[in-house]
Amino acid sequence: MFETAEDEKEILDMLIGLNKEFSTLMMHVRSGLQMKIKNDPEQLANLIIWLETYMHWNDKLTNASLDETFKIIHPFYDFIDCSLIVDMSEVFLQDFKFGVSKLSIVSELLKYQEKADDLCFSTRVKHLNKALKTIYEEHMQDISKMPMISMKLHNQWHGSKISGLSLLIHNLLPVGHQQSIMKYITILSGCIIIKYSVLGSTADNLKEYTGGKLQFMRLIGIFSLYINDHPVFQEDENMNFTFEQTLLKAVTAGNNEAVEFLLQLETVNINHTNEEGKTALMLACERGHEDIVHSLLSAGANVNIQDNYGWTALMIASKHNFISIIHMLLEAHANPHLKKSNGSSALMIVSYHGNYEVVELLISKGVNYKYQQKDG
Repeated sequence: MFETAEDEKEILDMLIGLNKEFSTLMMHVRSGLQMKIKNDPEQLANLIIWLETYMHWNDKLTNASLDETFKIIHPFYDFIDCSLIVDMSEVFLQDFKFGVSKLSIVSELLKYQEKADDLCFSTRVKHLNKALKTIYEEHMQDISKMPMISMKLHNQWHGSKISGLSLLIHNLLPVGHQQSIMKYITILSGCIIIKYSVLGSTADNLKEYTGGKLQFMRLIGIFSLYINDHPVFQEDENMNFTFEQTLLKAVTAGNNEAVEFLLQLETVNINHTNEEGKTALMLACERGHEDIVHSLLSAGANVNIQDNYGWTALMIASKHNFISIIHMLLEAHANPHLKKSNGSSALMIVSYHGNYEVVELLISKGVNYKYQQKDG
């Protein structure tokens, strides 16, 4: 199955090495979680809630101990596909360090995941995969009668990690069908093509489901989607697409599903600005999208960037009297003392618009209410 015995030995050694390394990392993951739960028993409940949300389960882990929880989730990760463990550790073990050198478990898992992804996409592993398919083809499940999804992604997806593509499929397919059979991923000069057969569903059901996600698909960079030979969605593949631009478009459209998806991709600059200098956070504040503001702040959006005219997210929210958003921004350490180019501050803006509840709130934060702008 390998071209040379040396190739076979090298891949085998890499697999053995990865398995050993992952086993060691898992030991530290469990140790870290045990320590967290011992210090704060409520962390187990938080972990269970997070896992059930992540896996789209309903009460599957209710009253489970940590050991029982790991037994239940064990089929959903391995030493090659460890996204679940990485994501879980980023939430619950961000500050956990181990060993004499005090290594960060999250950093080590991310480095490990990159090595595993590199191996999966190596030429020799692809050759092995093809050979195994030939040998075991007669034992494989017949997918000829299953509905086939074929989609094309803008070329900016090229270079994304396998976890990003996995996340895309997870968000696109109905709950319960994410474990469908991947046929292939093809990278062409102008796009990326993904084809997979969907287990346990019909073409009609998939057409109806994906038909309700057209805006989401457009925003995340899919420009063509077919189910069998039926076109569900088709756009110009030459349209200008970048992840930063589409984040701004998703915010403007009020599509928090697309916003949260894009924020999970490492390629997106959350503080990217449009031609007016406005960030995604500013646009969300301008339109009163509380859920999107919360998502952006949770992802670390900069609250104190000023646009070309000196406006901040806080000034924009204050102008429109979006009280809940103002509270969120202040809790995220928005600076109420910043001023526009003409010298006006958030306090002056809300005073002008008669938003007296916000006036009192800003004064309580220590804003100088006696300050005058440059024109008096």
